Amino acid sequence: MPINELVRFAHSEYSKKQLQCLECPNKEQGQCSSCNCSMCFQDMFFRKGRTFNCIYSTNSYVCRYIYQYSSEILHLLKQLRPFFIDENMNPKFEKLNILSIGCGPCSEAFAFDLFLKEISYTGAVIFNGYDSNVIWETTHAKVKSVLPFEVNIFSENCFDHINSAPNYEFPNILIMNYLLSDICKHGNIDDFINNVVENIIDKMPPKSAVIINDINFMNPRDYYKSLIDKVNINNNAGHASLSIIGYNYGNRYNYNHTFFSLTEKSINFLVKNYGTKTSCTSAQLVIFKKSNK
Repeated sequence: MPINELVRFAHSEYSKKQLQCLECPNKEQGQCSSCNCSMCFQDMFFRKGRTFNCIYSTNSYVCRYIYQYSSEILHLLKQLRPFFIDENMNPKFEKLNILSIGCGPCSEAFAFDLFLKEISYTGAVIFNGYDSNVIWETTHAKVKSVLPFEVNIFSENCFDHINSAPNYEFPNILIMNYLLSDICKHGNIDDFINNVVENIIDKMPPKSAVIINDINFMNPRDYYKSLIDKVNINNNAGHASLSIIGYNYGNRYNYNHTFFSLTEKSINFLVKNYGTKTSCTSAQLVIFKKSNK
């Protein structure tokens, strides 16, 4: 299974680490006692100005979070089966053109891999990811090698790239997976919402979808409404809201498991060494773009 191949690769790469990373921003605090970069993750998630700048943290992040984040998307895709196939299992799209902003290790691509196999989708699939942090390049190379569909990843600003590309083909699926919470910490969320609507969503074809998956917390969840309102200015659109655990936002799942195709021994190894997450926790928004106004 491709996701397991990526995790094995990330573990192998992380195992090359000897004691504390020389470039670790936490080194002033002494040697990291977590042995799996969890101290760094706390800084990244809860302090401004800190992001991925060490390749070992990217490998540990894959082992720790990719099953959770891909499972959250997979739970949602299962809810959206009627959007992708009709009652006779016929696909509604000849081609799935998926764009992911701030893709990191491409958790959502692995969710699509599992989902499309589940619905026996045989059409064309292209996944275009954008992440300006080049620290992910080694992971991205592995992602491209293990997934069965075309994967392109660009280390540049997505809006600049799209606006400068001649005859750009806009996606019918746009994904922002744990992106808005990051922008709330490191950027201007209002400017981003304006940019993503004006430069991408307004130009997406009819019968397309925007998928957002993020932490179930006030920021970014409170910005979901701002995005919906902005989209509705120039588009005829509907939306669905869902949550897994935590704050009761939208429709509530009655389960929160992750999808592991692993032996119990392997799961226990990952949990022991990386604190691998075995449950889902997010708040989700899907915007269905029906047509332009």
